[in-house]
Amino acid sequence: MTDSPDGVQDVDIYTVNKQWEPKLVEFDVEAGIARITLNRPPANVFSVELLADVAAALETLEFRDEVKLIVIAARGKYFSAGIELADQIDDRGYLMVEALRRVFELLLKLDKPSLSVVAGSALGPGSLLAGACDMCLAGSGAKFAHPEIRAGVFGTVTAALLPRLVGRKKAFEMILGGQAISAAEAVRVGLITRAVPADRLVADAEAVIRRFRESSSVVMQSARKAIAGGLDKPFDEALRHAEDVYLNQLLGSEDASEGLRAVREKRKPAWRNK
Repeated sequence: MTDSPDGVQDVDIYTVNKQWEPKLVEFDVEAGIARITLNRPPANVFSVELLADVAAALETLEFRDEVKLIVIAARGKYFSAGIELADQIDDRGYLMVEALRRVFELLLKLDKPSLSVVAGSALGPGSLLAGACDMCLAGSGAKFAHPEIRAGVFGTVTAALLPRLVGRKKAFEMILGGQAISAAEAVRVGLITRAVPADRLVADAEAVIRRFRESSSVVMQSARKAIAGGLDKPFDEALRHAEDVYLNQLLGSEDASEGLRAVREKRKPAWRNK
């Protein structure tokens, strides 16, 4: 920790992360794959404390250059059955809004690709967390919904982000109507990537994870940065952004040189993640 000019102590992020011990998520990083698994029985309902654990895990990953993929999954029958009602009342409501904002700000700004794996239904902010990941695989029986309107409230991040994920018309229907959509419809509207039979979900997810594990973190992060950084820009600005990442960040890396060399020499590249 260091003292700022006004005498307030600045918190060293590395110190915070070393002291953090997850309580409502499981978290590990191995072979370039970071896994965040929601584990708040019986239904992974989102509380302020659960969101704080997710945010802490994401914050830790911000400076892990070796990470190639972030995988978000859940224990139990539900990916998440929604949001804790007690955390939407009085002062807890302010804490919940802040906690939600923090998780999605971190997830969207990280340069690491992300994959959500949804075995059961995902409701409220659980649906949004699954859909906000760069890729999402879901069991064919999973449901996605934003039922908060039935309790007289709405999701703040949902109001801002869902129209960007599924389009204006579908977002109005989902938020104002509160009805659930199937995994197949979630694919059709662009909320998730793919729906697979429940008995194939783990195997299909691991196949995606394996491809990332065998990739270069530098290449994956650069490609993700080029895509994500241009999403809300006009085409010409998005193109210039992608060109900047490609020419000034990726091409100077050891792995870009190794990848091109390996193609010419017809061999498998030996990535160094540099």
